[in-house]
Amino acid sequence: MTTQQMKYLIAVVEEGSFSGAARRMFVSQPSISQMIKALEKQEGSPLLERNSNPLKLTPVGEAYYEAAVKIESVYRELDNKLAEINQLKVGTLTIGTSPFRASCMLPRSIAHFQKQFPGIKVDIVSDNIEKLKQYLVDGEIDICIENDIFQSQQFVTEGLSTEHFYLAVDPNNPWCKDKQEYVLTKDDIVNDSEKLYSAPAIAPSQLERLEFILLDKQSEFFEVSRNVFDKCSINPKVALYSSNIETKFHWINSNLGAGFIPDTMIKFGNFIQHPYYFRIKEPRRSAGMCQKNIVVAYNRMHFLPRIAKEYISQLKMLIGMGTWLVNDKIF
Repeated sequence: MTTQQMKYLIAVVEEGSFSGAARRMFVSQPSISQMIKALEKQEGSPLLERNSNPLKLTPVGEAYYEAAVKIESVYRELDNKLAEINQLKVGTLTIGTSPFRASCMLPRSIAHFQKQFPGIKVDIVSDNIEKLKQYLVDGEIDICIENDIFQSQQFVTEGLSTEHFYLAVDPNNPWCKDKQEYVLTKDDIVNDSEKLYSAPAIAPSQLERLEFILLDKQSEFFEVSRNVFDKCSINPKVALYSSNIETKFHWINSNLGAGFIPDTMIKFGNFIQHPYYFRIKEPRRSAGMCQKNIVVAYNRMHFLPRIAKEYISQLKMLIGMGTWLVNDKIF
């Protein structure tokens, strides 16, 4: 199995189709298909069940795929060790995170990192939290930036910042009537206004009158809503389920239901239209129920390359200045 065949097989499996793999690898679909067929001819056995949608691996394909993932991890680790030998002149840093953080929170810090280390290639892998954790275990990514839900026996975590969550409700929702004194706007949260701290918090009992948009269990934000409902002893009315936080935000803005939105999305999401935001009064012994720590995590059993340590150090410095974004004078 050549390096190219290995990469194509991994892409087909992870994308679930030849067309998806072709888009990911920036090649034509026939090129992907012919490369896999050549591998199957070499082995004398099919690697994929082509009648299934998405494509599934045969037992032989499973063995090839597992080997390909391990080999790719070994190549990446070798590249990183060589990068250290060459004083960060070459190498690859692979960061795992959610689509929201990848698109709104990390791009500018990565751009500045690459200005300092132009020979370092930075790859971003966006997926749900469970897959990201598996990628760390398998060595497919070097670090992961997400909420702190990593098992300590497998991963090392370093704190980056705290994410606060607000109840978000469209202004046209009848529930908002007579609640103006409780309302927080985007500007209140972005500018850390006085009202952010002086506005009264909504009593948990008021949540029973709302219908909620919830995220599925694969989302890194799933635990937040469940934690609030558990702490407040509420059995929520569910209007819709969403697979990602961006869709949930747009549905809230369309008055399809209420939900909990992190302040990172409010600050860095580049959205023009915003709902009303509200703080929730925390029951006794429930301090911190509407917040989560954002961490950088890595596999304690794998080599952490110097380029990863350097990026973590720069990101911590950036956040210490009060923002995930960066202007040209910081570095």
